[in-house]
Amino acid sequence: MQASLLNPPSIALENVESLYIGKGHCCRCGCGGNYFRIEEDPKNAKKIKHYLKKLASGKYSVLVQDGNILEIELSKSGHDRVATFYLHNKIAV
Repeated sequence: MQASLLNPPSIALENVESLYIGKGHCCRCGCGGNYFRIEEDPKNAKKIKHYLKKLASGKYSVLVQDGNILEIELSKSGHDRVATFYLHNKIAV
């Protein structure tokens, strides 16, 4: 199920399993972007927090898939960059 939210949810860093930053028009295997996970490198927490602030800012439309995948479109100028959050727990839509 997909839903678009006007009011972005507040997501705790601890609920983020991974963050994908990259092209939005391709699969999410990693070929079009990069994944960031805190358990792989604690320094990734800073990057994830940065994009959580963007998510919470309300400047981007938020697409929610299955309650535990959230995506914001970072660029609409033809570059098609997205930030996709994979959460440990589902959120209420």
